Amino acid sequence: MNKLIDHRISRLVRVFVCVLLGCTAASVSATTTMKLPDWVCAHPDAIFIDGFQPAAGITRLPSNGSGGATGSISRTVSVPGYGSHVIYLRVPPSYSSSHPVPLVLALHGQAGSPAAANTAAQAVRNAWAPIADANGFIVVAPVATGGSGGWIAPPPNPSDYSIFAAAIADAELAYNIDTSRRIGWGFSAGGHVMHDIMLNDFGAPVSIDTFAAYSVSAGILQALACNGLNASQCNALVAGASRHIPLDIHIGSSDPLLPYATGDRNFFQANGWTLSSDLWFTTFSGGHTYATAQLSEIWSNLCPFQALP
Repeated sequence: MNKLIDHRISRLVRVFVCVLLGCTAASVSATTTMKLPDWVCAHPDAIFIDGFQPAAGITRLPSNGSGGATGSISRTVSVPGYGSHVIYLRVPPSYSSSHPVPLVLALHGQAGSPAAANTAAQAVRNAWAPIADANGFIVVAPVATGGSGGWIAPPPNPSDYSIFAAAIADAELAYNIDTSRRIGWGFSAGGHVMHDIMLNDFGAPVSIDTFAAYSVSAGILQALACNGLNASQCNALVAGASRHIPLDIHIGSSDPLLPYATGDRNFFQANGWTLSSDLWFTTFSGGHTYATAQLSEIWSNLCPFQALP
């Protein structure tokens, strides 16, 4: 309980400072969001186009990993002070280390138990697999360590956020990842976590600067990032984001979280995000769930973006 109180106090102090100083998005970090040429997403396996069309040349930041198996696999990462953890990956059969590829960090929702969390991580990996195979990116799906199959957020450090960093680092050592094109996605509790990563900084080894863009499916600000904050304070937290990181929100029309997700959209719009430009808000027929068809839409919206230092 004390750690949760510390978490809330730390957040409230940051929001109070933003209110006093008039924080604005993109006022802190030097990381820049860039939009890539259309051909990058239309032809994900192209390796020569920027050579033949210098005007459309792009910057890639390859990790230069040269090995690794393809298909649906698992790897184990070690986090100092936090133990060893299994991570589930999907690596497209077409993967070649000669070409840096994007990475999607996929976070499952609260599963109910540690065993169920393991199953849920594989489920999100498998849901993303056909999209990864068709579009040439790697999916990394960690397993939550909480007793109820949910994520442990900082403080403390290390936390499950440390697992995210270790999983990304491990993938980038094993595979040739374009480190400018890391995309975050989370369902339900995983979506709450994604908002928290982008808007709060408690010394965790992942932050808004880790990602080019992110998406939440049935995730909301109020559950974690803005927990304990009123509407004005939550708005100030969004205003204090270090940049207008592209964001996709997907929410079911019968999901009880729909009013909160709609409010989240309004917070981002009020602070400079623009619909269909760096903000997407999609309601679909259904409840508190996600489907591969929606993940395909998310990838289509966020694929063109990269983050450059």
